[in-house]
Amino acid sequence: EKSRCRNQDQNDRRKFNKPELKYPLICIVNPFTMKSIFFVLLTVVAMQTNAQKKTAPKPLPVTAYSASFAGYKNADISADLFKKIIDSGLVVKDDKGVSYPVARFRINYTFVASFTDGETQQKKDFKDFRVGDFYDTPLMSQDWRNSIKDNSKTGDQVIINNIIIRLKNGKKLMIQDFSGTLK
Repeated sequence: EKSRCRNQDQNDRRKFNKPELKYPLICIVNPFTMKSIFFVLLTVVAMQTNAQKKTAPKPLPVTAYSASFAGYKNADISADLFKKIIDSGLVVKDDKGVSYPVARFRINYTFVASFTDGETQQKKDFKDFRVGDFYDTPLMSQDWRNSIKDNSKTGDQVIINNIIIRLKNGKKLMIQDFSGTLK
């Protein structure tokens, strides 16, 4: 079989006036090779078909966490009510009602303050912004709570963010903000 392939190639070259090759091409025909290639292709196609039938893994359930003061989930409440609940501390619960300890939080308090201009003797308003960070406690410091009780009024904006809780496994997790505008 091999010699027939060599001779055939040399004969083809002579017909078309091409020089003979010093090392003629070798034609290898092996019936087992074709069967092997066929079985390999069949196996690859079967594996791809099987892989397409597998379903994607189910996503893990997502737990929702929320922060509140005295059960209020945002600060869109009256200034008087906010003054009353500020001593209750920040409470974080998941969607099943399980409470989690607060590792830290930050309060951003924006309010309108006013002053009398020394030159024009006119009263002028400006926005003031105060920030406080609290660690390993659900309560603001007594100074912060007293300041809020003394100064809170309609229109003040409260954002409690960077709320980090400690999970049961010891890991920490940042949750959504507690925010709103006092009415």
